[in-house]
Amino acid sequence: MNILINLDLAAAIDPIDGILIDIARRIQVPKTKHVEAADHFIGLCAHVDRKGSPLEGKVVENYPSGSFSIGAAIYSRVKTMQHDVDVVVEVDISVGTDPEWVLDKLYDAVKGDPGSRYYDYKITRNSRCVTVTYPDGVSVDLMPVARIPGGPERSGVLFHHNAKRDEKYGKEVNPKAFTLHFNVHIKASDVFAARYRTRRLLADGLLQERAETQPMPDHVPIEEKSPRLVAIQLIKRFRDVQYRKREGRCPPSVVIAAVALDAGPMNDSLCDELIAIAVHMQQEIEAAERNSHTLVVPNPAHPADIFTDRWPENRSSQKLWRDDLARLVRHLRTLRGSSLDPQQLMSILRELFGDTPAERAVEDHYRGQGTLAKQNMLGVTRQGAVRAAVATPAVSTSLIIPARANTDMGGFIEDPID
Repeated sequence: MNILINLDLAAAIDPIDGILIDIARRIQVPKTKHVEAADHFIGLCAHVDRKGSPLEGKVVENYPSGSFSIGAAIYSRVKTMQHDVDVVVEVDISVGTDPEWVLDKLYDAVKGDPGSRYYDYKITRNSRCVTVTYPDGVSVDLMPVARIPGGPERSGVLFHHNAKRDEKYGKEVNPKAFTLHFNVHIKASDVFAARYRTRRLLADGLLQERAETQPMPDHVPIEEKSPRLVAIQLIKRFRDVQYRKREGRCPPSVVIAAVALDAGPMNDSLCDELIAIAVHMQQEIEAAERNSHTLVVPNPAHPADIFTDRWPENRSSQKLWRDDLARLVRHLRTLRGSSLDPQQLMSILRELFGDTPAERAVEDHYRGQGTLAKQNMLGVTRQGAVRAAVATPAVSTSLIIPARANTDMGGFIEDPID
């Protein structure tokens, strides 16, 4: 059995879009990790509500929030396959309960007694959540929330306590409403799906890379995602790379997602989507700057829930991110408007998305063109150094490659990605 890949369709994919697709698929949290996340989520929630727990009988409901709930989860550390899971723990207590007491009780409920399930795990009591870090580096943030009696559906109060800053208060939130709002307004694109599948077939066939593992059924496979959602994931990756060695808070993922909803009509081009979101967010910050204010982004489904209550801390922090976004747009436009010089391409992609994803994406691109896999006319070392490239010979309009025994089988990319 063979698979026929139409290289006319492959050629129709803008080279930069193809490379961005390659980077995006490498930062996805795969099915195996989704399954693990579900296991962590279920286990922790049952543990918090166990018999003898300080919160026994007080846990009303638990549900994932944040990036997992909207399909935008990515690896925070790709090389070590680390990611974060956000969980809302709705507790049956008064919204006026002392935040310090709530967070302390949740910490005690997770920690348990010596010998209990999570006692020896790294458990951190933060200002708004309790974080459980698993041996593999994956972390789960448990955020206690109390429902607002008679309030809007699923609205609640988040408990904040920071002893070092002498801060203690409740904050009105509605993460469930934002999840529902976001998922309704982000639509998939048949054109983007066709481009992704073509790109993946080329990678599977020409590069002999194991098939990418897809998310579990209650999460959306990347080829069925909206290009806007994938662009959000790439901007999050860009943010993570820029803030690795910086002090202070980085722009929250929920702020990026909320701003992206208003970035104009969706494009089928991933590069155009990245530019549209980055430009729109940059413009929102510049508007705040003109009024000498910090950026304010409310939950579009519950305006009393302000996503930007802790970032930006000041105008300097928002200007730093504005300048990052301007640089992202400038680099993308440079790549879109010029021939793909390998060294320039590698340098820019490393700066934007990190070393290894950039190196592998550039390697995949030139192999897909046939310059490495077929003619060995371009060299990309395992460290990512690009040797001189010469003109790419013409490629036939289609290529026959052997089919895999099961292209839906779970797999992994051979080399770890940072």
